[in-house]
Amino acid sequence: MAQAPGTPPYVVFEAEPQKALDAAMEAARIASPVIDGPDGRTWAALPERIKLHDISDPNRLASRVRQTVTVDDRASLSAYANRYKSGRSIIIADFDALTISARLDWHEHNQGEAFPEPGHNAHAVTLALRPSEEFSRWDEMEGKIHPQADFARFLEENSVDVGTPEAATMIEISRDFEATVGQVYKSAVRLDNGDRKLVFESDTKVQEGVIIPEKFTLSIPIYNGEEPEELTCLFRWRAAGGGGVGLGFQWHRVEYQRRAHFTQIATAASEETGLPVYMGRFS
Repeated sequence: MAQAPGTPPYVVFEAEPQKALDAAMEAARIASPVIDGPDGRTWAALPERIKLHDISDPNRLASRVRQTVTVDDRASLSAYANRYKSGRSIIIADFDALTISARLDWHEHNQGEAFPEPGHNAHAVTLALRPSEEFSRWDEMEGKIHPQADFARFLEENSVDVGTPEAATMIEISRDFEATVGQVYKSAVRLDNGDRKLVFESDTKVQEGVIIPEKFTLSIPIYNGEEPEELTCLFRWRAAGGGGVGLGFQWHRVEYQRRAHFTQIATAASEETGLPVYMGRFS
């Protein structure tokens, strides 16, 4: 092709796609040269035809397991801890948080050769205790005075949880209360055994009495997945407006049972795993 007069000469380059791609990839590697290896080491991709140079910290901690697992029952806690425990593993039981945690890579024992090397505390299995469905249902009603009909219905629906008096008696009490809805509360008589007889009167002046026990017991688990315990409830009642009564109950020393059962679960986990247990929390 003839060059136009007065124009500078020009050069024609042949396209080399492979070289252009290689140059672009090399530039990308140099722009971001640091690579984290799967074994915890760090590498830098630098020139010298893009060799990897180990620039890891020589004082870094060794590669370790980083895993936290939450389980729903004691059997799972013990099984997991038995699979991964070592001589440094311990159990920490925190009642306030309702957690029992096996810390599998805790600090070295003070009798071990590596003491006082600190543990990573990065591998743990934790039992997060939850109230059972039955306990949650009764606990929601506890400490409150409820309308007569509502509490009677609750007793009948949950009578299967009652230990003493027997469920049939509680159903009978609940139905007696339902029968007196609309009648006027007149008086309460304390019986020799501590029970109370509440007397109601209808529009026709017919009186009807309902005997309520001083206390009753429940046979329900406190924590999900645990065996039932016998819990004591104190019956409560109060005269309400319109001539009726309000009904309810209060736990009797149940908090002590909750604490005792928590300690029992932690101790059982310690026995099943052979790990020492400490009652407390991290700070």
